[in-house]
Amino acid sequence: MACSYASSRQDFTPQPIDVTATTDSASGAGSAWNQGGTWEEINKSQWAKESLKRFILEEFQIVDAATGWNVRATTIVKCDGDAKLVFSRGKKRCGYDIALEFDYEGVHVGKSETSSGKINLHDFEDTNGEDYEIHVKSATSSAQDKTTVAIIKKHENALRTVLLAWKQDLLQQ
Repeated sequence: MACSYASSRQDFTPQPIDVTATTDSASGAGSAWNQGGTWEEINKSQWAKESLKRFILEEFQIVDAATGWNVRATTIVKCDGDAKLVFSRGKKRCGYDIALEFDYEGVHVGKSETSSGKINLHDFEDTNGEDYEIHVKSATSSAQDKTTVAIIKKHENALRTVLLAWKQDLLQQ
C-alpha cells in the first residue's frame, strides 16, 4: 500500500523580523510580554525617592513679598516608602506611599532675621490624591518662627505644586 502526501507549495523559509514594529507595539503597555495591557507593576522606589529629594531641595521655595520672608528647603531628614508604575488595561498609573520630612529655612529680606523648622507630609500616597496633610513645626517659639510657619501654611500650594510636578515626572518613567 502506497502512501501519498499532499503537495504543499507554501514557502517556509525564515523571514527577517522587523525590530521597530515589535518595540513600538510594546512601548505603551509595559513589558513586551504584556501586550494585552493586563496588570503589571514596575518598582520605581529608589528612583522616586531620589527624584523627590531633588524636587524638594531644588524647586520648593516661598517668596512672600508682603512680609519680606523667603522660605526654602535645606535638608531632607526622611524620605522612606515605595513607588511603582502600574499598567492596567493599557493605562499607565503611578502608585506611591512615601513618608517625607525636611528642614526649611526662612530668611527675612532686609533684616538679619532667620527662622527654621521642619515640614512633614502625612498620608502622602496615591490613594489620597491631593488629600494629604502638610505639618509645619518651627524650631523655636520665637516671633519670626511663628511668622514663617504661618507663611508656609498660607502658601502650602507652592509645596503641592512641586509634589504634583514630581508625580508627573514619575509617570514619565
